[in-house]
Amino acid sequence: MAFTVRLAKIGYVHPSGSRTDSPGIRRDVIQRTDHTEERSYGSATTGGFDATDFARQVDASGGDVTAAVHQWLVESGRIHSGAHITNLEVRTWGSR
Repeated sequence: MAFTVRLAKIGYVHPSGSRTDSPGIRRDVIQRTDHTEERSYGSATTGGFDATDFARQVDASGGDVTAAVHQWLVESGRIHSGAHITNLEVRTWGSR
């Protein structure tokens, strides 16, 4: 699975397109006129995140998907703890 997160630019720890934010791959960053940015994490190309592991994180967050993503982003040093996710898109795919 993969996800795209949108929040205020100041909520991110690293600047747009930083290799520290997305090691090894420069992800697309969409900057919005309302001073928010969308950043993508995981992809079919990289294998993405394990859905079973992520489901456990969601369960630990009381079933709140946004809270689970927020926690992962904070723990992985990508966003500040006070950042507010305004939009979240979760994508999955099946094997061929």
